[in-house]
Amino acid sequence: MTEIVLKPELIKSLQKVLVDYEPENKDPILAAQYLSAVVGSIIATSNLPKEQQDEILSQIVDFIRYVYKQQTQTSPDKEPSNDQESFGIWKPT
Repeated sequence: MTEIVLKPELIKSLQKVLVDYEPENKDPILAAQYLSAVVGSIIATSNLPKEQQDEILSQIVDFIRYVYKQQTQTSPDKEPSNDQESFGIWKPT
């Protein structure tokens, strides 16, 4: 499985696409909801058996938590930011 490197440029580019689609996506939480909906739609239309779709969705949610925790683990004097790189490897089971 390829390592996923989440660079600030990618995040900014994705947010720009979302804002171009719907200006209210300047709100990062709304943008995250759009991205979540896209993930759910992709999984639901993957033509995999329902049980496998459910397992993949569960694994992706766990991976989201992993990235979130990694991004929020900062020193007390530093705020979390989209300028931080993050990485991880998601291996479907």
